[in-house]
Amino acid sequence: MSVIKHKDDFKRLFDQWFNPLCNYAYSLITNHVLAKDIVQEVFLHLWEKKDQLNIKSDVKSYLFKSTYHKTIEKIRHKKLQQKLAKENLILLEERSSETLDFDHISDQFKLKERINYSIRQLPPKCQEVFLLSRKNGLTYDEIANDLGISKKTVENHVMKALDFLRKNLKN
Repeated sequence: MSVIKHKDDFKRLFDQWFNPLCNYAYSLITNHVLAKDIVQEVFLHLWEKKDQLNIKSDVKSYLFKSTYHKTIEKIRHKKLQQKLAKENLILLEERSSETLDFDHISDQFKLKERINYSIRQLPPKCQEVFLLSRKNGLTYDEIANDLGISKKTVENHVMKALDFLRKNLKN
């Protein structure tokens, strides 16, 4: 049997119990904003499930029990977030305690970008063969079979790409 048959029933329950439930949630969590959010979630659940809920006890007990459980859920979630944040902070502190050479790191990223830029300058077929070889780790025979070209052509494309990269990256 549904407790809420019309919007007026819901409004009456909301008006009657919203503030007492907020006070109850606040007594458990001591955060006014979070307490209000919890009670709103309880009422939202009540509205969304109004046709499916079969409240055996009185509505007041159901609302207070729901508020209690939702508050406990929020507290657990908050504790988990704090634990994860603490673990992340410890990891960051460990990393920062190691001497990080940001010049070296930035040089590595600059070099990677120069390599990628140079690869993009290769002719399309040469670029495809080179990436299949170096990035995907395929053998010359596998590339030749996949692309329907001879193994010698694959070798020529890779050699051409390596020569081009050497010249471009020398500067």
